[in-house]
Amino acid sequence: MPKQIDEQRFQMAVMCLTLGRAKSAVKAQILADGLKLSAFSCAEINAKRQAYFASHMEELIASALVDVWRLPSMAKYLPQD
Repeated sequence: MPKQIDEQRFQMAVMCLTLGRAKSAVKAQILADGLKLSAFSCAEINAKRQAYFASHMEELIASALVDVWRLPSMAKYLPQD
């Protein structure tokens, strides 16, 4: 029988991965636009991350859910066949 999952830990893992991916996408877009990351403050990048997250939330969360279940630390919560 699998262990009881810690909901808060699971949700935090999903959100950390989701927001990290949103931030990476923002940074990649800044670089693709030919700009330097150093031209932006942390607050500006985080504001852009929040905007990106808001417009891509469903796809980011869906992808993160799949990947979080692949983490070795979450494998113990999966049912054993």
